[in-house]
Amino acid sequence: MFINKKIFKSFIFSFVSVFLITCFFPNNDISAGEKGGTLKYGVKSKIETYDAHGANAYGVMHYIPQHYSTLVTFNWDNFPELEGDVAESWNVSTDGLTYVFNIRKGIKFHDGTPLTAKDVKATYDRLYNPPEGVRSARKNLFSSIKSIETPDDFTVVFKLKSPDGALLTGFGSPWNSIYSAKDIAKGPRWHADNINGTGPFRFVEHVKGSKWVAKRYEDYHFDDNYLDETVGFAIKKIVNPMLGGQIMAEWRAAVPPVVKVLKEKMGDKVAFQTMPMLSLMMITLNAEFEHFKDKRVRHALTLCMDRHKGLPTLAKLTWTAPQPAAAVMPGSEFALPSNELEKLPGFGRDMAANRAKARALLKESGHQNLTFKYSNRAVAHPYEQIAIWLIDQWKKCGVSVEQISSPTPKWVKMRRSGTFDVTIDFVSGFLPDPTILLAKYTSKDRNPQNYSGYIDRKLDDLYEAQKKQPDPQKRKALIHEFIKHSTDLSWTLPLSFMNRTIALDKKVKGYKIAPSLVLNTDWRGVWIED
Repeated sequence: MFINKKIFKSFIFSFVSVFLITCFFPNNDISAGEKGGTLKYGVKSKIETYDAHGANAYGVMHYIPQHYSTLVTFNWDNFPELEGDVAESWNVSTDGLTYVFNIRKGIKFHDGTPLTAKDVKATYDRLYNPPEGVRSARKNLFSSIKSIETPDDFTVVFKLKSPDGALLTGFGSPWNSIYSAKDIAKGPRWHADNINGTGPFRFVEHVKGSKWVAKRYEDYHFDDNYLDETVGFAIKKIVNPMLGGQIMAEWRAAVPPVVKVLKEKMGDKVAFQTMPMLSLMMITLNAEFEHFKDKRVRHALTLCMDRHKGLPTLAKLTWTAPQPAAAVMPGSEFALPSNELEKLPGFGRDMAANRAKARALLKESGHQNLTFKYSNRAVAHPYEQIAIWLIDQWKKCGVSVEQISSPTPKWVKMRRSGTFDVTIDFVSGFLPDPTILLAKYTSKDRNPQNYSGYIDRKLDDLYEAQKKQPDPQKRKALIHEFIKHSTDLSWTLPLSFMNRTIALDKKVKGYKIAPSLVLNTDWRGVWIED
């Protein structure tokens, strides 16, 4: 098997070491779940599609996963250990080029259609080699796949072009909803507006701007879908819906001021779970914006930002982490040491020198009176707080910025179409493996999540090299080179990873927070205490 067990254990240990420092799980319940009840939760983001394959917004993942299954999933008591979902078992060849999955028998889609290997093949064909009209945001993740075979109705064989150490865990991504081949044949847009999965809860209705309703799927292939019903409500704030009993949870995050209010108002009726997140906030510059084609201008913008002083202040107001980061979680196995990070543009501690250099670069490039529009997402946390801080930082270097805030669907379309000067952006990983976290930075023609639009073959080559490299020290060197080159390019200006705290009504049992907004959101194992 290509995934060296020693390397993988080291990877898991470094991940757990970083995350357990601040993890807090007061609401865990190890007793068996009770059938019945309605889980009422809030979602602050609108969604623009039901198709998880092409989506990248967390709101999609707070509604959609409960309706679908994936090939494999994670053991939430021992993340990131894998366990089967649609796949009952699997094995990987010693050369790492063949993955064989044995599909569980007796699974049915919500419309009654039996699930077979053909549905898995059709799903992954759509993900790694999307036909015209289909957007796959996971295309880069599965770029090592050469072909998919189905020797019988319950066996799927993936053939690879080259070994890929992150592929097996990549199959556990919640974005990889298993679709029916019959539904896929209905056209590229069908899944954007329709739902038919094999997940624990079947879709009932979506009243846009109001609620999302699902009922327990009685023919589900596991017995841990305890809830009778789930209802997701569209909300703008957390406090009043929680205090009034409209919702029992909000899965994105409660910022420090909200946590304080809920503790004061709800007392022992509310519980909190806290964990650092695999989401890195960043600023993306449009490669087609004429002024940004000069790297001196891009360097000036990142040099203006006092990350070391500003991020700890932001962390008290919203859910950004207090320490600067570039691409990989600080303190994890593959992260740049802090002394090397501080040598990169924008990460040095001498702000007087940084800003003097920024002004000199702007003057030297002929852009000392630089102006541009900053396209923001019209969501309070952390977007408004980051925008206020950023605009103030750039102003200190003589840069004039106009902020434009848009609702999530409009903002998503704006990023994809490239109709912006500068925008807020993020890497939302579901695993700490660099293959997943670094995919965002590869060239636009290989990666639809590169909203800047640049092409850089050195980054592409480094990405592929680290993905194939089994030696951990050699891989680390490649990853460090990737981070340094990406940061020097400065098409994306990284800020920090996020800290996440969720608030739960004490009646909600069986849920465990995960290090991503998109993980563990199918409500399996969740139950309501009377």
